[in-house]
Amino acid sequence: MANWASAQLRTARYRTVNALRLGFFALAGLSALAVLGLAMTGGLGPAGDGVRTAFADHLTRSGYVVRAVDVAGARDITPTEIAQVIGARPGRGLIEIDPEEARAAIEAMSRVERAQVVRLWPDRISVIITERAPYALWQNDGVHYVVDRRGIVLAGENPADHAGLPRLVGAGANEAAEEIITALARQPELSALVTHAVRVGERRWNLRLQSGSDILLPETGLASAVALIAALHADQCVLDLDAQSFDLRGEGEMVVRAWPERVSGSATRERGA
Repeated sequence: MANWASAQLRTARYRTVNALRLGFFALAGLSALAVLGLAMTGGLGPAGDGVRTAFADHLTRSGYVVRAVDVAGARDITPTEIAQVIGARPGRGLIEIDPEEARAAIEAMSRVERAQVVRLWPDRISVIITERAPYALWQNDGVHYVVDRRGIVLAGENPADHAGLPRLVGAGANEAAEEIITALARQPELSALVTHAVRVGERRWNLRLQSGSDILLPETGLASAVALIAALHADQCVLDLDAQSFDLRGEGEMVVRAWPERVSGSATRERGA
């Protein structure tokens, strides 16, 4: 009986020691992970720099390096360009590529509207891109540009390759592009008569017609004014008049102005008669 009790006591002591050992190692492991986590996120401040560097070096030596950059959603931008922008050269430690910094660098490219960057362990970087699409041609100070919906100039785009896009002229016309293009898109018959839209004082628009006449639009109520002139033309063909301008800046009215030289010429002929 005594031997049995002694054996039970030894077994209990052994189990207790093992449990304490396992608990110690588990606690040590969790503590190490916690310290590493704080170091990697900057929670330890300058003191964590050494830990971060050592851990990054260990991962790189273990083979966790960039071997490929996968890019989805790009039409004209190549994976090589993306890799250069984010510094993802082959063999560089994967952990050295910060996804947020890489995203910001990619979105700084003129052709990129937004991007998403993810590290795929052990050796790949995945990038999803939404490119800016050509939306309009913008002429300012005699120079032509291709811009996107927000008015961002698309570097590298040749305006001659986009002759069919709506044309906007003047300072600030690019930034207000969506407003006028959307309004005209709702009135296709009127839009077919317009050669380009001119931004006036960076506050309102004039529409130049194929006839050489101008439609002077108000600062506010742009869509309503465009709809009004479109309806008047559809009903009464007002834009077929030989006029210099159709002024819609006055609320609820339209003023038709004749060409000054043609008016004076007509008056001369009447006096001669």
